[in-house]
Amino acid sequence: MAKDRAAPFSRKHRRYWLPVLGGMIAIGGINLALGLCSYHPAAPTQPMQVILPTRDAAPPDAAGTLGANKLPAAVMRAFAVKYPRTIPSGARADGDTYIVNFPAGAAHASATFKSDGTFVSEQ
Repeated sequence: MAKDRAAPFSRKHRRYWLPVLGGMIAIGGINLALGLCSYHPAAPTQPMQVILPTRDAAPPDAAGTLGANKLPAAVMRAFAVKYPRTIPSGARADGDTYIVNFPAGAAHASATFKSDGTFVSEQ
């Protein structure tokens, strides 16, 4: 059987392309009408204002306090193993021990570790 190699707009195909084109135009018109009927203008928006504290507004650190990044690696590792998914909010150095503070709303207030990472107690 030979392949049909007639031109797409020939008489043979005319009976197909007119209904197809009409159907495509009808579908486009329906889509346009649905879009216009279902569109509701949005309420006016307000820009979000972010207020970041400046370094001058932050209270000074108390003497002897450390940030979480200043803790020895052994203490930080022991804290991460003992309390997974918790990031300490700070710490105090008390001789050879470190009192690591939990963030607000945590189950504990603080935990005490020796400088080699040995757990001492928790509050």
